[in-house]
Amino acid sequence: MTSNITQMTRRIAAVSLLVSLIAVLWFGAIQPIGEYLSTAADERGISLRAIKRNRALLRESSAIRAAQDTVEHSPRWRNFYDGPRTDAATVQMESDLRAILRDSNNPTSMSAEPPKVHGTVTRIGVRLTLSMRIDQLAEALDRIQKHPQQLRVEDLIIQAPEYQGGQVNPTLAIQALISAPMTTHGSH
Repeated sequence: MTSNITQMTRRIAAVSLLVSLIAVLWFGAIQPIGEYLSTAADERGISLRAIKRNRALLRESSAIRAAQDTVEHSPRWRNFYDGPRTDAATVQMESDLRAILRDSNNPTSMSAEPPKVHGTVTRIGVRLTLSMRIDQLAEALDRIQKHPQQLRVEDLIIQAPEYQGGQVNPTLAIQALISAPMTTHGSH
């Protein structure tokens, strides 16, 4: 009976040792190798897609260059304020706005907004407060739209009097933020 127990204990120990050895081999060698191969396959797929994209770009490089030349020589650049400094372009924009608003009361307040750079184009802006009648406002907005420089009314707040007669053209209190794109010399 003792020999049966000893033999059984040896079998259990052998099976336990075999299971332990298989677990050590699995977690120590086979699983890391499998993970490495899976990662390598993923990286290889990413590299192949990048190579395909780069080859497609090379095939289209002449079309890309032609499109870039078209953009760089576009007459639309003339619609942007141009100059080496944003403060000079902002002063020019303020002068243009004064000319546009010539029929109304002069702006009671005009202040420059901080410029915002977006690549080769900088957004300049002017915040203004003024008073004018509705017909003058309509004419001013029409002149802003037709101005040779590309002006954009980004924010417009209009306050009308609370009480007014039916045929009265009251004076409105207006606050506006008007912006325009600007380029520096040599950027287009």
